[in-house]
Amino acid sequence: MDVLGFIPARSGSKGVPDKNIKPIKNIPLLEFTVFAAASAKKLGYLSDVVVSTDSEHYLSRIDQYEIEKNYLRPAALSMDDSPTIYAVHDVLNWYQVNYNKTFDAVMILQPTSPFRTPKHIKQAIDLMNNSPQASCVASISRLGDHHPRRIKRVSEMGQLLDFCEEHKEPEPSRRQDFRPYAFIRNGAIYLTRTETLLDDGVIRGNWVAGMEMPEANSINVDEHLDYLIASASLDYDGFSNDLSFFDELVRSKK
Repeated sequence: MDVLGFIPARSGSKGVPDKNIKPIKNIPLLEFTVFAAASAKKLGYLSDVVVSTDSEHYLSRIDQYEIEKNYLRPAALSMDDSPTIYAVHDVLNWYQVNYNKTFDAVMILQPTSPFRTPKHIKQAIDLMNNSPQASCVASISRLGDHHPRRIKRVSEMGQLLDFCEEHKEPEPSRRQDFRPYAFIRNGAIYLTRTETLLDDGVIRGNWVAGMEMPEANSINVDEHLDYLIASASLDYDGFSNDLSFFDELVRSKK
């Protein structure tokens, strides 16, 4: 399967300025994802890797990696409300026009989920190869304290009520006892067949296969506090095995 690694990284951000290159351990956030994707390309998991950005400065921060360097996202597709699917379409068309190259699937690797590794990239591709019915493979993480049984709503009288009558919270309440397990998409990987992207114009489609990832690899960086959590996670012994792939990158920036 020919898979394009697509890293969306437009410049600017309303919440955190230049979020995609904000440093963690002196490493631009974007570089964690490029490091993993470029490694996956070397291992033969990805056919090519492209960073979809409107910023030449962003590209200069990752110039040392063996990825596509000639593409620049059009400004019209780099607005706050520009859908990612349009940026994917533009890249696929660009490869067709410039290289006469097509792909069986596109793997969207968001920089805000910095800790997926080549192992997870291969796992997603293997899952799609073994799931012909799947339009997309999406990475997920298991919910603990945020299990649906603990999600609440407040009535007009101020009473705290179960949000979902089907899954009421028992008393006593222990998260390890909650069944069925609940999951959330962690944003690290969306692997989508090209026909779903082009013909249906969507990223997930009508049959999504879930691929569970460990907690450490599922950290999502969005707000300022998330950067502190991500940085601390790289030093946390409990996450050392899951994040060991990034040891070389962290050491190189000291």
